[in-house]
Amino acid sequence: MEEIGSFFETNSKKISEISSVEWKIALIKCEEHLDYRLKMKTLYGAHTAKNLGVDAKNYYMNFATDALLFGHWEWKDEFDLPQQLIRIIDSRISTVVKSYKLQKEKNNKKIEDGFFPETVEIDYRDVELDFYKLSSDINFDYEKAELFEEKIKEIEKEINSSNDENVGFLWECIKEGKKRNQISELMNMTPKQVDKIKEKLVSITKKIINHEI
Repeated sequence: MEEIGSFFETNSKKISEISSVEWKIALIKCEEHLDYRLKMKTLYGAHTAKNLGVDAKNYYMNFATDALLFGHWEWKDEFDLPQQLIRIIDSRISTVVKSYKLQKEKNNKKIEDGFFPETVEIDYRDVELDFYKLSSDINFDYEKAELFEEKIKEIEKEINSSNDENVGFLWECIKEGKKRNQISELMNMTPKQVDKIKEKLVSITKKIINHEI
């Protein structure tokens, strides 16, 4: 049985006032946010089902709703339901990535020292302590983040309408954090050829940012 957190009572009062329609809308917004955050990132690394134990979207959705329902995260007055759930999701994503990277670094060190590496897993810590620290340490501008997401959507729309598969593929590679030589190998092109495609992509992003489209 899930333990009750210190914010259970105050959260419960707010939750009791939320209609089923409002819940449904909030969950849809969270799914859309996760689709954006996890795009092309669930095939390997921190957000795989193997690492999380379940599908990434289900993991973060359940984690956020449980955190609010059981009072492990304080629902602050300045945020509506979708905003509060997304804040929890973003914080947990950060925690998962940091834990994964830390474990990966430990494994690499073991290999360097001639030892067999441990399995890469998430370091599951006390939920309430995690949330308490994250809620006080993170100073995130959600208004700017929403504007940034809108720009990204505009860029992706323009890329898709260009019908240039190379530009689209390069865009996905960049979002995954792949380096120039890795992209070159994946596209079976020389780095200079990739740079030419990159120029097209830069041109598209500049137009969007400068409101020329």
